[in-house]
Amino acid sequence: MKPFDFLNTSRTRIRRFQPKDKDKLVELLCNRAVTQHMAFPEEMLTEKGISGLFENTIALYESETPLLSYAIAHKKDDHLIGAAGYTILINNEIEVFYALLPEYWGKGLATEILVKLTDHVFSSEDFDVVVAPITRANKASIRVAEKAGFAHYGLQEHPDYDDLVLMLKKEKPTPNI
Repeated sequence: MKPFDFLNTSRTRIRRFQPKDKDKLVELLCNRAVTQHMAFPEEMLTEKGISGLFENTIALYESETPLLSYAIAHKKDDHLIGAAGYTILINNEIEVFYALLPEYWGKGLATEILVKLTDHVFSSEDFDVVVAPITRANKASIRVAEKAGFAHYGLQEHPDYDDLVLMLKKEKPTPNI
């Protein structure tokens, strides 16, 4: 999957990270309320770790092995409010992730973003399934995936998590004949 330049939702722009986003990304990923359900190693969730990840992400957009991570920005002022992206899996599946700063929780933005990211995968790529592994304690994110049309596939092991995660999936719609 090649990185895209940007995708628009009604209220946000999902775009490549830019140098101006670094401080807000550090704020996002150093916020324990945001990262408590994520599978980042603790050493990554420091200003130094996030800065390195940020620099790598920008540097690798045009490489053969890009990191498919993007900024979520407000459409009105282009300020970073979160991050989202994909991890390519086997069997024509792709994993999606999303995170917003707490002041943007509960406003329907995560659902809007997840729908756009999923639609992009199904309209432009050869992936049949988008998966969202979510910790059982992350009730808000489970609800986001449900509202975006993801179905429950039970508790499953995931290599990035110590505990079982709830696997939610959305399959590519079959074309009407």
